[in-house]
Amino acid sequence: MRTVSPQRVRRVSEPGARAFSRFRFRSLRSRLLVAGGVVAALAVALGVYLAVPGGQPAAARYGGLPSWLPTPTVPVGRVLQASAAHPALGIEGDSVLVRLTYGQVLATAVGPQVPQQGKFPIPATTPCTFIVTFARTSGTVPVNAGAFTIIDEQGHLHAPRVTVPGGSSSGLPAGQTVTLTLSTTLPIGAGQLRWAPAGGKPIVTWDFDVEID
Repeated sequence: MRTVSPQRVRRVSEPGARAFSRFRFRSLRSRLLVAGGVVAALAVALGVYLAVPGGQPAAARYGGLPSWLPTPTVPVGRVLQASAAHPALGIEGDSVLVRLTYGQVLATAVGPQVPQQGKFPIPATTPCTFIVTFARTSGTVPVNAGAFTIIDEQGHLHAPRVTVPGGSSSGLPAGQTVTLTLSTTLPIGAGQLRWAPAGGKPIVTWDFDVEID
C-alpha cells in the first residue's frame, strides 16, 4: 500500500480548507446583509406607524394632510366687518358687513373679468369688469359712482364706470339685492378696489390681480 507523507496531506487539504473558509465568509456576510435589510425595513415601518396620529396604519389615512403642515388661519366663506372707525381689507370674493351711521349692508366684490385670456404677446393693459353685490340692506345706505375707486399696481388712480340696474340711484333699497357692474381698463398686475359710501376714506378695500396669461 502507498504511503502518503504528512507534508503532501497538508498541501492537498490546504486549497480545500481555504475554499471552505471563503464559502463560510460569504455565507456569513450574506446573512448579515439580509439581517441588516430586515432591521432597516422594520425601522421604517415603525417610523411610519408612529408618525400617524393614534397609531393608525398609513393606508387608513390615505389622502389626509400631513400633521407637519401649518393649519390654515383664514376661514373659508368668511364675512368681514367694516365701519368708518375700522375699515376692512379683504380679497376679491370676500363679503363685508358694512356698518354706517344710518344703515348697514353686506357687500361682496368679485373680479376682475377680462375679455380674453392667453393672449401673446401679453398686452400692457386690458379691459376689466368687477361685479359688486349688495344684500341684506337695512336703514339708509348711499350708493353713487364716485364712491368707487381703483388703484393699480403702479399706484395710478382709476374711476370706473358704474352701471346700476334701472339707472342711477341715491340709495340702496332696504331688504333687496342690488348688483353693480364696474368697468375700466387696467394694467396687468395687482390692484385694489375701494368703496367709500360716506365719502372720504374708503371703508372697504378688496385686493385683486389682473391676469390674462
